[in-house]
Amino acid sequence: MFLEVKNLYKEFGGVVANAGISFGLEKGEIVGLIGPNGAGKTTLFNCIAGYYKPTSGKVLFKDKDITGWPAHRTARAGIGRTFQIIRMMERLTVEENVMVGAFCRINDREAARRDAQEILELVNLEEEANAHPTELPIATQKRIELARALAIEPELLTLDEIASGLNPLETIQIIDTLRGIHKEKNLTLLLTEHVMEFIMRISERIIVMAAGRKIAEGSPEEVARKEEVIKAYLGEKYAKGK
Repeated sequence: MFLEVKNLYKEFGGVVANAGISFGLEKGEIVGLIGPNGAGKTTLFNCIAGYYKPTSGKVLFKDKDITGWPAHRTARAGIGRTFQIIRMMERLTVEENVMVGAFCRINDREAARRDAQEILELVNLEEEANAHPTELPIATQKRIELARALAIEPELLTLDEIASGLNPLETIQIIDTLRGIHKEKNLTLLLTEHVMEFIMRISERIIVMAAGRKIAEGSPEEVARKEEVIKAYLGEKYAKGK
C-alpha cells in the first residue's frame, strides 16, 4: 500500500476531529475526500502531511511509519500539500514563490530557479513568472500554490479545496492541468473539495466523512447512491444520477 491510514484519531481539548479513520491509497490513484464543513477533512490532511500529530493511530507512507513526523520531514519524504487558504509570500515573485518549494530538497539557487521555470511551464504560468501573486486572480494564485507543492517533487500530492472560488471554465481547466500532471509525473493525488462537479469528474474513488468519521467509500457512482452520503452531504441532486 502506497499510503495507509490506520485507525487515526485526532483530538483537540476533548473534541474529536478524526475518529478511527482508516483507508489506503495505491500508487497512481486519484482519490477524493468529501464531507460537510466540520467533517474533519482538513484535520486528516494535516495529520498525513505532518502539520498535526495524531492523538493515536498510524500513518504509513511507502510502508514506512511516518506518524507524527513534522511537515518538513514528510515533504522531503515525498508528500506535497496545498492549503484551503492560499499562503503566498507577497514580496516574492511567482517564480520565487515556487523556488521556495524547490529549496526543500536542493540548496543551489540557480538549480531551484531552473526547476521553478520548468514547473511554471507545466502549470501554464511561465508568462506570470515575474509578477507578484497578489496582482493575480484567484485561479492563478491556486496554480502558484500547486506549482510550489510540485517543486518539492512529491510522489503524493494532497490538495485542499484547489477548485474553491473558481468559475466553471476555470474548474475544467484545473481538472485538465491536474490530469496532465498526474500522467506526466506519475503522482498519487488525494483531494478534498466542496465543488462536486470537480471531485466527481476527477476522482477514481471517493472517501466520505461526516462528524469526524468515514461513512462511505467507493467509486463516484457508488457513493452518490448511498443513502447515508445523500443525507449527510450530497443531497437528492446526486442521488438521481446527475
